[in-house]
Amino acid sequence: MGRNGVTISDVARRSGVSKVTVSYVLNGRESRIKISDATKREVFAAARELGYHPNALARGLARRRTDTLTIVMQFANVFSGWSGFINELMRGASDKACELGYDLMLHTKSQTTLDAEMAALTDGRADGALLLRDYDDPLAERLAERGFPCVQIFSHSSNPALYSVDCDNYLGGQMAADYLVSLGHRRIAHAGGSDHSAAAHSRRKGFEDALQRAGLPYHPEWFTRMTYSGADLAPLAEIMVGSDRPTAIFCWSDDVAAGVMRFLRAGLGKRVPEDVSVIGYDSTPLCENTLPRLTSVRQPVYEMAACGVETLVRLIHRDTVADPQIRFAPSLDQRDSCGPPFTNL
Repeated sequence: MGRNGVTISDVARRSGVSKVTVSYVLNGRESRIKISDATKREVFAAARELGYHPNALARGLARRRTDTLTIVMQFANVFSGWSGFINELMRGASDKACELGYDLMLHTKSQTTLDAEMAALTDGRADGALLLRDYDDPLAERLAERGFPCVQIFSHSSNPALYSVDCDNYLGGQMAADYLVSLGHRRIAHAGGSDHSAAAHSRRKGFEDALQRAGLPYHPEWFTRMTYSGADLAPLAEIMVGSDRPTAIFCWSDDVAAGVMRFLRAGLGKRVPEDVSVIGYDSTPLCENTLPRLTSVRQPVYEMAACGVETLVRLIHRDTVADPQIRFAPSLDQRDSCGPPFTNL
C-alpha cells in the first residue's frame, strides 16, 4: 500500500496490467521480464493519476534491503561545529552513495551499551555501516561477527579480516617532519590527537621516528594534545616562551592547525611563518582559506570516503573485494605557512 492508501492493485486496475507487472515497473526491475515501453508508460501514468507513492519501508522489508547506508562516528558532537575534514568526508561519501543509488543516514544517537548500539544499527533501517571509530573500539568486530556489512574509514583494526579504508599515516608523519627539517628547523613541537585514534598515533610515531633518523632529539614536553580545533591552547602558550622554544609545529589535523595559527597570531603575537612555521594534516579546502595558506600533508579525504562507500556496497552485494585493508598514500602540499627558522636559531 502506498502512503496515501492507494495500492498496487489500484494501479494495476487503472493501467490494465497485472500487479506483478506494476511491481516490476515501479521498483525498477522491469528489465528482468519483457515489458514494453508502452506498458511502462501506462503504469507510470496510472501511478501519477492515482497519486501512488510506494512505502519505502515496506518495500525494503520485502526486498530485505533498504538501499541506505549509515555513517557511524565515535561521537555525535563532531557535527556540532564546522570541520574541513568532516565536510570533505561527507561530500565524498554522499557523492558516491548517490552515484550507486544509495541514501546516507547519520547514526548520531549515543547508546549506553555496545549491545544497544548493535541493536540500533542492525534493526533493518540500513544495509551496512561506515565506521569512523577509535582504534580499540569493538563495534566493527561485533558487526562482522553478526555478518552485518561494515567498513572502517580513516581508521583500521589490528584484525586483518576487517574491512577498512585508511591512509598511510605513519608515512604522513614522516613527511611532515622531513619537510620541516629540510627547511632548517631543529626544534619542532607536535600538536597531536587522541591516544585512541589510530591516525593520530601513527602520525606521531612517524614524526618521532623521522626526527630520530635526522639525528634530532624528540622533546616530549613539546607534545600537546589537541583533539579538536577548540581544545585548550594554554599548554601551547607555555611551550612557546623562552629563547629555546620550538620554531615549528606539526599539527595532526588542518582544523587544529588553523586554531593554532589563530592563537599564535592573536594570543601570542607570533607571525606565521616568520616566527613559527605550522604544518597541518589532511590538506582540505580549509587550507586555502587560512592566513597564511596552510601547508599540509594531504590524505585524499574525498576519495577515501568514496572508496569506503564503494567497498561497503560491494560487501552488501557480496561482490569480491580484492584487499580488505585499502591504504592511500599521502603527499605534501606546500603553501605559505612554513619557512626557514628566521628567528631564535
